[in-house]
Amino acid sequence: MESEARYAWIGGTLIALFVALAGGLYWLSGAKDSLPGTRYTVYFQKQSLEGLQIGSEVRMRGIKVGRVADYRILPDPARGVRVLLEVDARIPVLEGAQATVNRKLVTGIAGVDLINTAASGTPLTRLPPGERYPVITEGVPEMTRMTSVLEDLGNNGGEALQRINRLLSEDNQRAIAGTLANTRALTGQLAESAPALRETLEQSRRAAERLEQVGVAVNATLAATDRHIDSLAAQSRDTLSAARATLNSAGATLDQTRAEIGALSLSLRLTADLASQELQATSKVLRDSGRAMQQSARALGEPERILFGSPKGALGPGEEHQ
Repeated sequence: MESEARYAWIGGTLIALFVALAGGLYWLSGAKDSLPGTRYTVYFQKQSLEGLQIGSEVRMRGIKVGRVADYRILPDPARGVRVLLEVDARIPVLEGAQATVNRKLVTGIAGVDLINTAASGTPLTRLPPGERYPVITEGVPEMTRMTSVLEDLGNNGGEALQRINRLLSEDNQRAIAGTLANTRALTGQLAESAPALRETLEQSRRAAERLEQVGVAVNATLAATDRHIDSLAAQSRDTLSAARATLNSAGATLDQTRAEIGALSLSLRLTADLASQELQATSKVLRDSGRAMQQSARALGEPERILFGSPKGALGPGEEHQ
C-alpha cells in the first residue's frame, strides 16, 4: 500500500511538471500571437535576410510586437524579397514607418525592427495598387550605417597615410632638413642682432611717446580752433541778420520809389495827351487861318472883283453849281 501511494504521488508530481512545462513552452512560444493582428508587406532589396525565417520576431523599440508570417523571393530582382509581417493591432504603425533587419551577433537569428520616423500620427492604412496589405518602406539598419561610417574612416585613414608617406619622402626630408638649417642660421642671426633690435624698439617707444605728446598738442589746437570757428560763426550770423534787415529796408524804399515813379509816369502821360490835343487844335486853327489868307490873297489878285463884284453868272460865296 505504501508503494502504491508513493507511485501515485510520483505520477501526480510528474503530471504537474508536464503541465507547468507545457504552459511555460506556450508562454515562451508567444501566447500573444493569438491576439488580433494587422498585416503589413515589406519589400527588402538592399539588406541581407540571413537568419530570417517564418516566426521570427518583429520588434519596435526593442519590444516584440509581432512575427514574420510569410516571405517570398520574387522573380523580379528589382523588388527583392517580399516579407509578410503580422503586428499586434494595438501597436501604432504610422505613415513613413521603416523596417530593417536586425541580426543577433551570437546566435545569428534575425528579426525585423519597425521604426516610426514620422511625427504626424497618421496610421498606415493606405493600400497601394495591387497590394493586399499596407506597405512599409525598407530602412537602413544601424549595422549598415556603422559599416558605411567605418568604410569612410578606413578610406580617409588610407588617404591620410598616403599623404603622410608623400610628406615623409626623401625629397621632402631633404627639404625639411634644409629648412631647419636655414631656421637655425636665421635664429643665430637674430641672436646676434638682438641688441640692435632692442635699441630700435627703444627708439620706437620714444618716438611713440613724442607722437602722443604731439597728438595732445594737436587736440588742444583743434579745440581752440573749434572755439574760434564757433565765435566767427556767431559773428557771421549777426552780420547776416543785419544785412538781411538792411536789404528789407532797401526793398521797402525801392517799392516806394517804384510807386512814385509810376505816379509821375501817369502824370506825364496825361500831360502829353493834353499837349497833343492842344497841338491838334492849334494846328487846325492854323490850317483855317492859312486857307483864309489864301482866299484873301486870291481876292487881292483880282481887283476888278473887289471893285465891280463878281462877273455875271458867277457863283457867290457858299453857292454851288446846280
